[in-house]
Amino acid sequence: MDNNMKRLMENMHQSGGGHILYYFNELETYIENEATFIIAGVEQGDHILVVENDRIFPFVLKKLQLHLNEEQMMKVNRINNFDFYCFNGDFHPSTMVHYFLENIDYYSKTNQLVRTWGHVEWGQTDKASVAIGEYEKGIDELITERGLISVCAYDECRVPDVLKADLLKHHEILITDEKMTSLTNR
Repeated sequence: MDNNMKRLMENMHQSGGGHILYYFNELETYIENEATFIIAGVEQGDHILVVENDRIFPFVLKKLQLHLNEEQMMKVNRINNFDFYCFNGDFHPSTMVHYFLENIDYYSKTNQLVRTWGHVEWGQTDKASVAIGEYEKGIDELITERGLISVCAYDECRVPDVLKADLLKHHEILITDEKMTSLTNR
């Protein structure tokens, strides 16, 4: 999948952005795809905002260090996903959209392009599923408005069916460990 991921990033870079939903099952494939996304972005001159947990990011970082020099690594900015998604102690959609905007505005103000990779994790509650759907809707509007390339990654076994249907409405492309699918419902 990593060669497909690289081609997808090149196409999205040329077409002015896109909102990607990534359901993963295999952690090693996920790590490889995340690293490929970051490397492709840096090689195309973009900054990358990575929202990832402390357990997975060290594995991604090892892959990045094999392909990127110190100057390129300066374009990769990481925020712990728990800190990001629970910015005010809980997952509030409007607060999260605003926080996302604050993080990408820094790059916009300095005329730098930014891509985002967000590994979305939360507690297993119905309330969180509704909030995530609202957050994704708000983020989708920002991504479209600003021409960003953004991946929202979810561990597929943790996503309830109701949320899966909602997430498909707010993304242009669905990626799994095996394939990519253009979502035509947009």
